Amino acid sequence: MARFSLAQNAKNLGRYLRRARFVMLPNPYGPTPILRARFNDAVFISLKHRCLFASNEKVANSTLRATFQSLECDGRLPPHYKPFKRWTGPLLQPSDIADFPVLLTESSIRKFCVVRHPYTRLISCYRDKFERERKGASYRRKVRELGLPLNRRVGFAEFLEAISKQRQELMNSHWRIQYYNVFMDMMRYDDVIRYEQLPARLPQLLMDLYPAAKADAVLSRHRHEQSSDELVERYFTPALKALVQKSYQLDFETFGYAM
Repeated sequence: MARFSLAQNAKNLGRYLRRARFVMLPNPYGPTPILRARFNDAVFISLKHRCLFASNEKVANSTLRATFQSLECDGRLPPHYKPFKRWTGPLLQPSDIADFPVLLTESSIRKFCVVRHPYTRLISCYRDKFERERKGASYRRKVRELGLPLNRRVGFAEFLEAISKQRQELMNSHWRIQYYNVFMDMMRYDDVIRYEQLPARLPQLLMDLYPAAKADAVLSRHRHEQSSDELVERYFTPALKALVQKSYQLDFETFGYAM
């Protein structure tokens, strides 16, 4: 076990250094190191099972990451695996691929992403990050990003007004415009799956990509007792819907969601 751990540490270090090179040197996947890091950490690749997907926060992201990382190694995750340190997991990053631009053009690689109605995604984000959390460094960071006060509750309308003033490249990934969050401006997908259809679509997708996967392969994570899909009329006024329609117009148009 010790020898394996040392070997795994050395492999992780090599992957981390390749990630650093990808992030720091100019490439087509972002004009700044922060944006290149965002791209590199959000794209998951399996060469063994010939698939690629982009993570999309507040769109079953934790479930998809956990499920596909586990399937990639038959449920035996490396001893030094950390979910948000991509270089420790079995699924690869763009920085791990010697000629990533060529891989993007290969028809044998099935490329997919999952998107969600902008209204319910924003409700889910607000409930999780501003209603339920309301403490800790992560909460304070998000409040500062939006220029909102720390000493009182942030209302939903206030949250929407603040994000409507942000440029997309500065948005936190939990509320960033999904067109950019899944890199529609850089990649072409074989499947763009709606979150609303995911329960029906995911079992077949897993069967196609991982034929040996068991029936209980989906590792569900972080679900509210009441779905955000049921709360649109509680959270949104007509004026707030109009605000979101303007800010997230690309998502409504690209993914065909009704306003």
